[in-house]
Amino acid sequence: MKSVVIRTSDIQKSIAFYEKILGFTFDSMISPSPGKQIAFLSEPDTNCTIELLHNDNANPVPGNSVSLTFVVEQIGEAEKFLTANKVHIISAPKTIKDGKKIMTAVDPNGIELDFIEE
Repeated sequence: MKSVVIRTSDIQKSIAFYEKILGFTFDSMISPSPGKQIAFLSEPDTNCTIELLHNDNANPVPGNSVSLTFVVEQIGEAEKFLTANKVHIISAPKTIKDGKKIMTAVDPNGIELDFIEE
């Protein structure tokens, strides 16, 4: 597992909370597409990583604002495996701004699972 993603309506407020209250370290921020920002923070003792995701075009829904991110070696093979196991894919593999490939599925509880080929 790579990280936990938390959707936020105020990315600066969320960064401040995780830094000042929970002791995370701000690592970097990217803008993979217009209106979208992702801040990466890590916990120094465990290297646990969280991604804070802000999208100008979406408001997080309370209770549905967390997703898990997994690194895969080959996105096409991951898609075949998930499809064969009847996992619902909500966003087919696509290449994002930095050349990484990403796909999104959901678990039986509706939790989003992002799979990324780096």
